[in-house]
Amino acid sequence: MSARKIAGKVLVRVWQDEAFAAAALSTELDKARVDQRDKALATTLTYGVLRTQPYLQRRLQAFGRLKLSDNSLLSELLMAAYQIEFLDRVPDFAAIHEAVETINSLRGPRVGGFVNAILRRLAGNVSERRTLSDATLESAPSWLKKRLIRDLGPEEGLRILHPEQVPGLTLRLREGTSVPEFLKRGAEACPYVPGAFRYTGGGDPRGRDEYRSGQFVIQELGAQLVAHALGVRRGETVLDVCAGRGQKTSLLAEHAGPTSRILATDLHGHKIEALKAEMERTRTQVEAEVWDWTQTPPDKWVGAFDRVLVDAPCSGVGTIARRPEIARRLNPEDPGRLAQLQRTIALHAARCLRPGGVLAFATCSVLREEGEEVTEALCAEGGLEPVLPETMVDSALFPPPSAPQANFRLLPHSHGTDGYFVARLQRK
Repeated sequence: MSARKIAGKVLVRVWQDEAFAAAALSTELDKARVDQRDKALATTLTYGVLRTQPYLQRRLQAFGRLKLSDNSLLSELLMAAYQIEFLDRVPDFAAIHEAVETINSLRGPRVGGFVNAILRRLAGNVSERRTLSDATLESAPSWLKKRLIRDLGPEEGLRILHPEQVPGLTLRLREGTSVPEFLKRGAEACPYVPGAFRYTGGGDPRGRDEYRSGQFVIQELGAQLVAHALGVRRGETVLDVCAGRGQKTSLLAEHAGPTSRILATDLHGHKIEALKAEMERTRTQVEAEVWDWTQTPPDKWVGAFDRVLVDAPCSGVGTIARRPEIARRLNPEDPGRLAQLQRTIALHAARCLRPGGVLAFATCSVLREEGEEVTEALCAEGGLEPVLPETMVDSALFPPPSAPQANFRLLPHSHGTDGYFVARLQRK
């Protein structure tokens, strides 16, 4: 299967089935078993089209009326347009020819001829082209751009959207594990995050023996820093509220040590099952339960924990460079709606802290609605107050003269992570 066919299938799934691009692309690449060059092109086309779809559609519609409801036809048109506009290594005639051939087989020569005419006119209209960054910004919803500018300023806010801000793959070497040879050759250690490596080698590291034996975890760098921010010490009781598939849970367990109690919860049973499998792979002992934190916690958990991590459901705006489909799914009301959910979850979770216990609240959003405004409510209603970090993991992120901060943001262009808001709060 060609790179274009793989990308086309993924795009249709994203539009038609509301699939996440990363998961759909991974599935299709695994099935196709293509070489690295085709993997790279399929990835570029998938994410490139999703980032610039409104711009590409505007450009194409200047030369002919498009049937936007025909997802298969639309994917071929947009992939060809993306190649023409932004990929110099693909000759225009080759991009047009492959699109027309595919559409001839899907919809017949009449539609193929129509597509051929549109794409040839697009290829000849060089003067109105944008750079990839400008096309990406043009394609982002105007309400989102306004809020990013409001909360981060015009330069910082809009850089969140840029495709060049996508962080690379990071691994976390488990505590007490020596650095394997493949990381010495194909990775760069992150000096300010213990055990973290930026992976630069080829292939999927999950296929390695060291992964199967649990020596390392694939974990985004910002997610590692969120877990570090909780400041877990040996022997403490720890609650991971929205644990997902358990990457942060395993790091918290490493910090707390084998004599501690770690409880991981999540709303979704399939995530708890995935978490249990991850704990088995990494030989990590934790308790795991399905729980809905919009509900009051059971009495057995109230006041029982030294540390609580709430990495709450959010808009995902901080990951938008890596997950561009988010932009087309969010509505202006969503951040506020999700902030209310975050507030409810965190207030219930705070009841599980002992006096003096610490709660870390995090979202992979950079909007104030899902950051400062939520933590202000937690302090006003939840008996919490900001607390400075006990460990200096973030000292390299905020070097002198910056002081340690109770609240901070991680930004792709500053820290090489997804965008996060993180707050450290203490039970009075």
